[in-house]
Amino acid sequence: MRDFETERLRVRDWTPRMQEAALRRGLRDLLTPAVLAHLPPPLWPEADDDLSAWVAARQAESQVMLVLEREDGALLGLLILADPDRSGDVPVQHVGYLLGEAAWGQGYASELVRGLVDVAQGPLRLIGGVARDNPASARVLEKAGFARDGDLSGAETDLYVLDIV
Repeated sequence: MRDFETERLRVRDWTPRMQEAALRRGLRDLLTPAVLAHLPPPLWPEADDDLSAWVAARQAESQVMLVLEREDGALLGLLILADPDRSGDVPVQHVGYLLGEAAWGQGYASELVRGLVDVAQGPLRLIGGVARDNPASARVLEKAGFARDGDLSGAETDLYVLDIV
């Protein structure tokens, strides 16, 4: 996925900034227990980790993009795009995002996901997983055109799908 912008956000691949100490400090501030509560445990950093292992693991399995405030460049969150599965007729890409607590309730998540959908190039199937105890995230996906897929959903996680043609 390429970098993109929305009205209030800049979304940039984090690779060029990986070695910056400021990014690591920003991640430490971003990845609070409240933010991590809705993520699957494999995405949680180790308590004593300096984030190096966490950053390496995310980089190995996905494309990670920084969600920055457009005006001042403040780190608001991350957009995580799992490497697409190209084994079928249509590539499938799993979408995840997290925003710091200071960004909650301001419409940033909806703006981020709508921006992603706007720049996605098809054919492509986007899939977003949402813990059942996180209805706000489910609404974000629904507002961007995703629909819950009952066949793919499980006991604890609902999967939402959007086909980009």
